[in-house]
Amino acid sequence: MRTLLVTTLLLAACGSDDLDLATPDHCNPVGGTRCMTPWPSAVFEVDDSTTATGRRINVPAGTLPKNIDGIEFDPAPYNRHDGFSSSAPLIAAFETGIDGSNLVHYTNYAASITDASPTVLINMETGELVPHFAELDARVADDPAHQALFIRSAKMLAGGTRYVAAIRKTLKAPGGGELPIAEGFQALIDGTITTHPLLEKVRPRYLEIFAALEAHGIAKTDLVVAWDFTTASRASVRADLLDARTATLAMTGTNGSALDFTSTDMAQGDTRIARRIDGTFDAPLFLTNQTASLSTKLVRDADGKPMATGLYRIPFTAIIPTCALSASAPVPIMIYGHGLMGTGQQAASGGTRAASAEICAVAIGTDMRGMSEMDVPNIVTALNDGNQGHLVFDVLVQGMMNHIALVQIARGPMAQRLFTNNGASIVDPEKVYYYGISQGGIMGTTVCAIDPVIKRCVVQVGAINYSLLLERSRDWPRYRITLNGAYPNGLDVSLMLNLMQQEWDRTEPTAVADVITGEGFPNTPKKQVFMQVAIGDDEVSNVASEYQARTMDIPLVTPSPYIPYGMTTSAGPVPSGMILYDFGVGGTIPPANEAPPDNDVHSNIRNKKATTDMMKRFYESGEIVNLCTAPKGCDCTVAGACGAPI
Repeated sequence: MRTLLVTTLLLAACGSDDLDLATPDHCNPVGGTRCMTPWPSAVFEVDDSTTATGRRINVPAGTLPKNIDGIEFDPAPYNRHDGFSSSAPLIAAFETGIDGSNLVHYTNYAASITDASPTVLINMETGELVPHFAELDARVADDPAHQALFIRSAKMLAGGTRYVAAIRKTLKAPGGGELPIAEGFQALIDGTITTHPLLEKVRPRYLEIFAALEAHGIAKTDLVVAWDFTTASRASVRADLLDARTATLAMTGTNGSALDFTSTDMAQGDTRIARRIDGTFDAPLFLTNQTASLSTKLVRDADGKPMATGLYRIPFTAIIPTCALSASAPVPIMIYGHGLMGTGQQAASGGTRAASAEICAVAIGTDMRGMSEMDVPNIVTALNDGNQGHLVFDVLVQGMMNHIALVQIARGPMAQRLFTNNGASIVDPEKVYYYGISQGGIMGTTVCAIDPVIKRCVVQVGAINYSLLLERSRDWPRYRITLNGAYPNGLDVSLMLNLMQQEWDRTEPTAVADVITGEGFPNTPKKQVFMQVAIGDDEVSNVASEYQARTMDIPLVTPSPYIPYGMTTSAGPVPSGMILYDFGVGGTIPPANEAPPDNDVHSNIRNKKATTDMMKRFYESGEIVNLCTAPKGCDCTVAGACGAPI
């Protein structure tokens, strides 16, 4: 009521002497070199009593980037959200460029909540400063006016929460000059009424914004810019996963009894593996197309919930280790998650064969639709035109449901008729575990969280979020070249990744990381997660892995090569935790958002005996214990410390 009264009085006061701003009426008037920035911002929110947050995104047409063909990014899909992403970075830019020498680096998070930091982030519900780091986009250094300044929190922001961001005058332009203050923000500082509709809409919010900053000793006259925004409710982020899972389980029958499969034994020459089996199995179809058509979208019912239209056949690959044929008791089933844009056939790859044999578990995998080999053409299409994002983000919901169906059929019909020896089942349907590598380690956190059977998960090089980790991966340039070709402005590329993260949040681990080891996803058993991470990984950034570990609130298992900021430590055993491996390449990690030089550490973790020994103990007992033998734990530069090669 108070805000409505203030707004009414302000609008009533508007007259012919009010200041006309140069900023177009549909653009953010607070400051920036593109219409959107700074982003995200309450400038692009409206009140909505029907949402969990009481707010809704409301981006006007013409605000978002256009591609090289002049195709405007339609804001309609984003305007259905009740807030912005809790994991995407905050983005600002200045036409002068920025001298980033005093920005707080990710190696010094603690400084971000001191006066030394020129960037400020405040949780408005608690009033507390939020640890973060800030960096300039290293790829756009030759175009300072369009070089993004990223503000990245140390872990995911709380859902359904209002935050304030600010940049102090201690941040300078190159050469030491002052950064420009946008006329809209200056009008807020001075109390000058303007004719700009978006500015006047948010003006009442600045009473609280400036008060929150002043509570930390920051006067409004010390600011270059400040703004606020609301994060999306966690229920809205998880809605597609929860509703699709409910529909999936309704169609699979008890223990997959309503599903069927085909299978073919494949030739393979590894004596550790008795059989490799390729085939197809039934899964509920939630998409308009079974294949990667350019028209593929989620089918939704009248209430907007994902709706299955029937069953369809999808591929699987399974391997049965030789040890399972002579084991004294039925062996576990290990659901495998494949690597970047791969296929379920990677369940028969070298690392998985080694794990299957060492642990003595049947391994089985399927395609993570949305980010599988089949989806690559559609991913390229989406990078060329952001309006085609459904080709990735809708399809990922299907990919998750395929894995739910895989667990059901693997422990039911396959356990009874496929995973057998002399007519008897060799697997224990009550022991179903997850093992994911790279992309499978990342997206596997979500599979683990939402599956109603799996309880223990190993995510090898797990991480969140894609808007953070992609830029630091040596795999990204091959895709970025497409995005950059379609959106040549470097700042637009940064903003596009931010917009993509808003949609990725529906399925990547940002949907579940804050609850998986705590309160859990609804109607699932308690989960245990074992993260294994190598220092200097050139495909999955340590920054993003540590971001996930902090968000999950799991301990670092000691001894360890180092202790990341904000993580507790434990000598173990622990039910969930992270172990760091050191292969001696930590000094090659770039200071900015770029990938380390090509190295082998991404795959070296899986090739060590200590790794599979720790996995086996975790799966069998639920205990994570560091079995590496160096003084600093898994310091693999010490001969034998990480076990023999496998």
